[in-house]
Amino acid sequence: MKILCICPIGIGNYLLFYPACKIIKEKQPDISLHLLALRYPIVDLAAGDPLWDGIHVIDPVKEKSPLRILEFILKIRSLHFNCSLSFFPSNKWQYNLLPFVSGIKKRMAFKYALKRVASGSFLNNCMVPVDPCLHDVYQNIRLSETFLGRDLQSESVKFPPMYTQKDLESASTIIKEVMGQKIHAKKIAIHPGSSCENGMDVKRWEPERFGLLAERICIKINAHALIFGGPDEKKLKERVASVMSVPCTIIEPVKLSVTAALISQSVLCLCNDSGLMHIAACCGVKVAAVFGPTDEKRNGPFGKGHLIIRKNMPHFPLWTAGNVGVRHIPEGIDPKESLKELSVDDAWAMVQPWLENIV
Repeated sequence: MKILCICPIGIGNYLLFYPACKIIKEKQPDISLHLLALRYPIVDLAAGDPLWDGIHVIDPVKEKSPLRILEFILKIRSLHFNCSLSFFPSNKWQYNLLPFVSGIKKRMAFKYALKRVASGSFLNNCMVPVDPCLHDVYQNIRLSETFLGRDLQSESVKFPPMYTQKDLESASTIIKEVMGQKIHAKKIAIHPGSSCENGMDVKRWEPERFGLLAERICIKINAHALIFGGPDEKKLKERVASVMSVPCTIIEPVKLSVTAALISQSVLCLCNDSGLMHIAACCGVKVAAVFGPTDEKRNGPFGKGHLIIRKNMPHFPLWTAGNVGVRHIPEGIDPKESLKELSVDDAWAMVQPWLENIV
């Protein structure tokens, strides 16, 4: 049997859907799993993973050539998949239309509360209700449960390998270059950015506040700060560094697996709700994550011992498992309001006692 596993768009989404696919393979090793990624960076994490018998990628937003899209659809049709699994959260028409036009007979997806017509979810023929109380990892395992026809909630959660030995060696070289004689000092990772796609830059806490909070952490545990971010986050990183009076280093963008190896050398990661937050958690690094409009109960850092930094306010979080696919904002509400109200002192009051259990 050949299955097309459709991954939601972000790096974090890939990590949170991976355990569900891993369980399928463990339960039925003869099944051939193929990954469909709708963003190219996902391939950086998936390439070389023996879980996947094939990796197929196309960005339906950036791909403007109808001929290229048609060629991709014909390629998927030619592979004759028996079933498609559209993992959570995938309440968009791209996820539902492709399996249908590719001729996949059994099309499994979630039954979302909103956008049933606009998202084309009616094109699927096996629907699993969304459980609004579950983390995305367990939400996705429920789809695998339906596919396999068995209870999987007690199964162990396994994430993909984040980096290789070669990546670790590259990370060590970078750390030596940027830290010199202080290479063995404690390190904390900082990521002041997040995806800004579809207006999701509203998840970002002010970078100067990141810097001032990181400074307090570094003083408290005598650590050196490594500031991470992609090519489009250069100014954010500079703003973090500009307010810090303790040792800190801006890390230039490298491939994701090397970034993961670098983060793995840190005692903790201070970040927004982002792909690097999930990478840190999957590397076993404790995370202090700043949340605003998004819901940490749904897609917070997975595992125990992490810290959620949030200013509790009415209407927040705005976007939960109950309204996936619709970025509705109540009238008169600023989606960044809770982040604007979160002061450095507020955050430090949460972080300081948490540090006692970290180092």
